[in-house]
Amino acid sequence: MHKNLTINRVDSDKTNRVFHHLKGTKPGATIVFFAGIHGNEFAGVNALNSILSQVKHEDICGEIYGVYGNINALKKKKRYLDADLNRLWTTRRLEILKKKKVFNNEELEQKFLFEFINNLLLKNTQPIYFIDLHTTSSKTLPFITINDAMINRKFSSCFNIPVVLGIEEYLEGPLLSYLNTLGYVSLGFESGQHTDPDAIKNCEAFVYLALTNSGNLTSPDD
Repeated sequence: MHKNLTINRVDSDKTNRVFHHLKGTKPGATIVFFAGIHGNEFAGVNALNSILSQVKHEDICGEIYGVYGNINALKKKKRYLDADLNRLWTTRRLEILKKKKVFNNEELEQKFLFEFINNLLLKNTQPIYFIDLHTTSSKTLPFITINDAMINRKFSSCFNIPVVLGIEEYLEGPLLSYLNTLGYVSLGFESGQHTDPDAIKNCEAFVYLALTNSGNLTSPDD
């Protein structure tokens, strides 16, 4: 039987939305992992806590971020509270968000994520990789989802797992689609069924491979 997956900690204010930030001793790319964009998907948070807590600073090039998606939904173990946070990233919705004074739960989460992304892009001069970690309601083998862009195809080819192309054609407003329109590599990883412990193991393996293929994680002798 599948045991229920839980997360070790979720900090609720915006200053703790970044629950991992590792900066290496050598220059390199920045890689950002989003986990818990849907609050009933815990595998990404657990995998990042496991892998990133073991990474040694001397083995890092550039910067590594682990970022909570929907904190309040994670606390309540629900996909979302008012609206799907992974369907809000359209140009129209972002323009409305900038002008709003009162927010529903997901709009407030989006506001903090938007601020984090904008601040990161303003200060960063190195390549940036964005990875969104998910699980599925039904049992499935791990797979990657991407917008059909050459930069996404190139990076996803580093992984020996199936790739689903063109998510922008049937989903409106995913976070990765927004980031890809800005010109950045943006991959989604589906690690397995929500409550399957193997989903965490699959996610851990993918995080490690992503760090290696982005050049953020090297051997001490490199």
